[in-house]
Amino acid sequence: MAITGTTKLFPIIGRPVEGVYSPPAFNTWFKENGFDIRMVPLDIAPENLAAFLGLMCNSKTFLGCSVTYPHKQAAFRIAHRKTDRAARLGALNTVRRDADSSLTGDATDGLALVAAIRAAGGDVEGRSAHILGAGGGAGQAIADALCEAGVSKLILKDIDAVREAAVAAAVHMNWPRTEIVTADESADILINATTLGKTTRTSLPFRSERIEEAETVCDVITGSAPTALISLAEGLGRKTVTGNDMGFNQLVPQLEFLGLLTRN
Repeated sequence: MAITGTTKLFPIIGRPVEGVYSPPAFNTWFKENGFDIRMVPLDIAPENLAAFLGLMCNSKTFLGCSVTYPHKQAAFRIAHRKTDRAARLGALNTVRRDADSSLTGDATDGLALVAAIRAAGGDVEGRSAHILGAGGGAGQAIADALCEAGVSKLILKDIDAVREAAVAAAVHMNWPRTEIVTADESADILINATTLGKTTRTSLPFRSERIEEAETVCDVITGSAPTALISLAEGLGRKTVTGNDMGFNQLVPQLEFLGLLTRN
């Protein structure tokens, strides 16, 4: 479909944007479902974020935008309204331009991972999950979504003790029925929410025995080839979720938030 004066834009903004995964999946969905909308990657410097979001407020061409590193917290502060989920996290990854030209933000990273786990045949409700890098933006969103989906126990680990304590406190406040552990224990679901394993020179984020004990192994790192963690888990016959799987499963929650998709 040609781009015309009626084409709407839903860009993904960040810095850098060379490695973003979302545009092909979103643009295929828009085309197959008859929407004259395009997702394009836009490199936006942090100092220009407020100006860009101001432009988006004043242009009906934009439906909103998808937000990636390093803008999730700053966009949260700028958005006029936030969902309860985004408010719990203090960050967002999806912005919708409303009819009154204001911006509303949501945080769907964790929802995407839960959807990807289920798509891989894994279970979440009543399970235990170990999140490495739990204090980061992705880790916090994943912890919140897992609690919302009914996980029974969370093992929260982060290299930064202050961030680890903060995410544990947030889970305890918002999801008091979820058991919180900070010791290294086995879990049904392993989630690497760090950059460990992004290159071949880095070690596995989890010990091999923890991978053997798990049902499902997840890695938020995207790329054309599986990480060492995913390759080992696949070799052991475990269910696996890659960063690409997580990116693909952003489609449903983000499209729902934009009002383009309704659950049956």
